[in-house]
Amino acid sequence: MGKRHKVVHIRCRRCGRRAYHAQRGVCAACGYGRDTRINRYRWKTKTVQRLRLR
Repeated sequence: MGKRHKVVHIRCRRCGRRAYHAQRGVCAACGYGRDTRINRYRWKTKTVQRLRLR
């Protein structure tokens, strides 16, 4: 597990998070590069008490 010092994810130009896979060209957070719609899941947004939204 030693030589893992390469930057895999860079900042996404659509959502701004550091989840854009540089080699694949796909954002893991919003799906940029794969889909025109932004990925939004209910389980991604947590409430104040860390409970899932219903």
